[in-house]
Amino acid sequence: MLVGIYEELKNSSDPQFEIVYVSSDEDLDAFNNFYGIMPWLAVPFSDLETKKLLNRKYDVEGIPCLIMLQPEESNKEDDAALRCGVELIYRYGIHAYPFSKDKLEQLQEVEREKRHNQTLTNLLANQHRDYVLTHAEQRKVSVASLVGKTIGLYFSAEWCVPCVKFTPKLISIYEKINNELAETGENDEFEIVLVSSDRDQSSFDSYYSKMPWLALPFKDPEIKNLAQHFDVQGIPCLVIIGPDGKTITCHGRNLINLYQENAYPFTDAKVEMLEKQLEEEAKDFPRLVYHEGHRHDLNLVSDGNGGGPFICCVCDEQGSSWAYQCLECGYEVHPKCVTSLGLHNNVLLGR
Repeated sequence: MLVGIYEELKNSSDPQFEIVYVSSDEDLDAFNNFYGIMPWLAVPFSDLETKKLLNRKYDVEGIPCLIMLQPEESNKEDDAALRCGVELIYRYGIHAYPFSKDKLEQLQEVEREKRHNQTLTNLLANQHRDYVLTHAEQRKVSVASLVGKTIGLYFSAEWCVPCVKFTPKLISIYEKINNELAETGENDEFEIVLVSSDRDQSSFDSYYSKMPWLALPFKDPEIKNLAQHFDVQGIPCLVIIGPDGKTITCHGRNLINLYQENAYPFTDAKVEMLEKQLEEEAKDFPRLVYHEGHRHDLNLVSDGNGGGPFICCVCDEQGSSWAYQCLECGYEVHPKCVTSLGLHNNVLLGR
């Protein structure tokens, strides 16, 4: 991606752009192999002093890291430097040039305007296509027929292991939500649209055949636009759109992992209610458990008391709020993933 943008800029009528590679390679062979595919400049591998100086100057904590410097920048003033170059390239591509703070503000203003004017139709349809795919006999459903429904945009792909693990859970939750809506007779509907990152048509067809919902066509141009619009940085990702066409949350996957079908309709008010409910339930949680998947006792922690976002070591899904934790080993599990086997010396035994 970066090579393509670099070459396009260098071939333009205003090629005032250059990149300098600052290597973190472990040896000269690795440096030569990696730098061999780059068309730009590089700090010599042997110049450790310059590399250390640059890492300290720009407080580089991880790679890849792309610092954007402006022509007017002096040695004493770093205010013009943008430290989010990687994010800029992923999010805006060549449109971020000249990678200045003014340009970034312009792009962000355009995004704010797009969100303000967002509708389901301008998200999912374009001048060439006004439908999404379905498994039903007609094979197509008009985007207009989805207006007024709660919609989940499911960014996923068959090659992605976490996606393949999450999809069966999402199918189950999707069916439970719609069954409950049908039983209660509520004038509300929940639909999901697959936004695929599959690499070929056969993979898309195979993966989508397992899903009961709708989909954008394979390689549809709106897929890239949606990923950029919602700043999707990893999959699986579930973005929830409300009946008014506005974004409710980009964290639908996390809410489903935490609350299952109870998360619906994913609004702030519903999440706040569920959090309060969980706080009440947590009063009865054992403070200490022994889990058969770990050799140490696990302490109950909350978001404000030693806890925070984590990946459950049982179900491999993200959690927040309450968890059973071994701080020494970094082992954490959802309370719901601990099945009680009874008490021993006032410690809950679980699996």
